[in-house]
Amino acid sequence: MAEPQPKIAASVVVSGRDPYAMYDAREVSVSSARLRGPLMLEVGESFTLRMTRGAIAIEVATRVTEVVRGDGHGEPELVVAFAASDADKLSSLVA
Repeated sequence: MAEPQPKIAASVVVSGRDPYAMYDAREVSVSSARLRGPLMLEVGESFTLRMTRGAIAIEVATRVTEVVRGDGHGEPELVVAFAASDADKLSSLVA
């Protein structure tokens, strides 16, 4: 039986600072991701995201496309979109 893939961690990258680990990536494709964590951004905001799984780490530009507020029982989620030009980088992470 194959071992399960490790979770993908997602960190906000701010210039001149260490990446801030804020999110667990719930779903990731080469075009978008659903992130769960306490820091909520607004639809349309853009930021750099570092995503890591095991020894693989990539940084990609993202734009928030949807905000899913929690129902009081779980943390809220963001849906972010990636640029088509980052698909090759992301494919190594989601493979």
